[in-house]
Amino acid sequence: MNKYIISSVLVGVLSVGYLALAEEDTNKLFPSVSPSPVLKVRAQEQTDQFRKEVKDIKTNLKSDAEATKERLKKEAEAVRENAKKRAEELGDTAKAKREEFKENIEKRREEFKKEVETKREELKKEIETKREKLKTSLEKIKDERKKETVERIDQRIDALNEKMMEHFSNVLDKLEEMLLRINERADKASTERGLEVSAVRLAVEKANTAIASARSAVETQSGKTYSIKVTSESALKTDVGKARQALGADLAKVRDVVKNAQSAVKSAAVALAQLVIKPKVSPTPSVSSSVSPTTLPIPSE
Repeated sequence: MNKYIISSVLVGVLSVGYLALAEEDTNKLFPSVSPSPVLKVRAQEQTDQFRKEVKDIKTNLKSDAEATKERLKKEAEAVRENAKKRAEELGDTAKAKREEFKENIEKRREEFKKEVETKREELKKEIETKREKLKTSLEKIKDERKKETVERIDQRIDALNEKMMEHFSNVLDKLEEMLLRINERADKASTERGLEVSAVRLAVEKANTAIASARSAVETQSGKTYSIKVTSESALKTDVGKARQALGADLAKVRDVVKNAQSAVKSAAVALAQLVIKPKVSPTPSVSSSVSPTTLPIPSE
């Protein structure tokens, strides 16, 4: 037992001594080296320089970004100002053209009314002369009732012609008002929404030309009168019928020209509607499909 204890103590002493010798040898092979002060200073300087360069780069990048942002802002403002100025110029031009278009229509309407009034004044003398001739030609008719009926029909023929010309004139006035609204909305669609309205403008011009042609036809017809040429008492119905037929044929021609203007305005409204604007344009005024003076009494033979 004692021998075992002594052996254990010796082994421990020897182990401690061996470890001490091993540590001493290691220190001899790898002695610790403390860094030089110069190296520390240089390392710190390099670190500071690197940090400074990074900071400068960040500063430059920020400055460049702000400059770019400011430049883009100014460019955007310039674009907006140019667009606004251009829109105002286009708006002014469109407004000027619209006003000119309106003035031309109003001028044409006033000239039309003056011409019609002039023709009616001139027609009064012609009608008086015509009726005097009719009375003379009716002297050969013995039946007084037939004479009165023929004279009354003659008056009604002139009255019907005047009434129908007033009707067609009113229709053309309404068509022109519609055309002005269509033209105005086309301008707004072009300047405010940038829509292509060339098709609408072309349709408006065609409608305007058609209305001008219709007004010319109405003006010409307003200066007409129809004479009943009495041949004999037995042919009195035929003589009156010829005058009525002549009036009916002329009124039908004027009606067709007015209806053509009506269709042209409708086409302009359709062209505007195709821009998805949905214009609030009233229905086109109707034109009577029948203008033949069939209601006039026919004298019995």
